[in-house]
Amino acid sequence: MLLFENPEDVVRVVDGGVDLPEVNVGSMAHSEGKVMVNNVLSVNQEDVDAFKHLESKGVKFDVRKVPADSPANLDDLLKKSGLQNV
Repeated sequence: MLLFENPEDVVRVVDGGVDLPEVNVGSMAHSEGKVMVNNVLSVNQEDVDAFKHLESKGVKFDVRKVPADSPANLDDLLKKSGLQNV
């Protein structure tokens, strides 16, 4: 299991040659400059750009905090952000 602080770190690993077919997007806490898109996910433009870059590389996303949660669609959540490039 690999644990990352933010999606930008995942981009660096994937761009560095590590094959990550799927990434769990668990809990990204709210902080200044971020927009809450559901109860566990808060993003800023850099996060959105990183997710879009990963998606272009074929990475799939499993968005949920714990296995018992129902998975959410990342694209739908990002659209709620109101940020550009979604």
